[in-house]
Amino acid sequence: MIIKEVSNLTDTEFEELRNIYLSTFPLENAKQLDIYLNHIYDMLKNDNKYHLYAAVEDNSMIGISLLYIFEYLKMALLDYMAVIPNFQRRGIGRKLFEFTNNELNRFIPDSIGMLLEVPKENVPDPDEWLRRKRRIQFYSRLGVKVLKGVNYLLPIQVDGDAEEMYLIIKLSKNITWISKKSIADFINSVYTDVYDYRKTDLLSKTIANMPDVIDIEDLKVRGCGHWIDK
Repeated sequence: MIIKEVSNLTDTEFEELRNIYLSTFPLENAKQLDIYLNHIYDMLKNDNKYHLYAAVEDNSMIGISLLYIFEYLKMALLDYMAVIPNFQRRGIGRKLFEFTNNELNRFIPDSIGMLLEVPKENVPDPDEWLRRKRRIQFYSRLGVKVLKGVNYLLPIQVDGDAEEMYLIIKLSKNITWISKKSIADFINSVYTDVYDYRKTDLLSKTIANMPDVIDIEDLKVRGCGHWIDK
């Protein structure tokens, strides 16, 4: 297996990318998925701050990560990372994550860190709760931390309210807090540059209850009424 950047998607690679999303991404219908993937394709083609990295075996993509670099903020968004089910639990996700984080630090040697949007585990369905719990545990083992007091709202237009997420970070510096302004600027940039979401409602809701000094804490998973360190 090798991990490499894919700079110009071929039709075959785009179909492989689509199949990875089909097997791992929780979109409810194919039309919604195609809209999302076409947006990704356009960004990869037209925005040099957006990068696709692929784990490849036998000339086929078996995992991907998508990184958007905000050089002026000294931060990046790990937009998505996934490994197809048949190749999961082999350490490929960890290697993809480390490769992607190293790419950020290559682009920005003095970066603050790589941020991720992670669904909260407060859902009634036990299977979905377990999937979310395992995702949080996975990132915790990689040394990712959580931004305390940041109730991030995912700007994907679906029925109902925007989903509240954890905003977590793989730090590149030994720091214990980040300013409210830095995170507000980051969220605003993610909304506009990554999601092309230019309304102010979600940003206003997020910032309204955000502390002026955002502490960075160990990532934990909620279970059975208490917090469990992993």
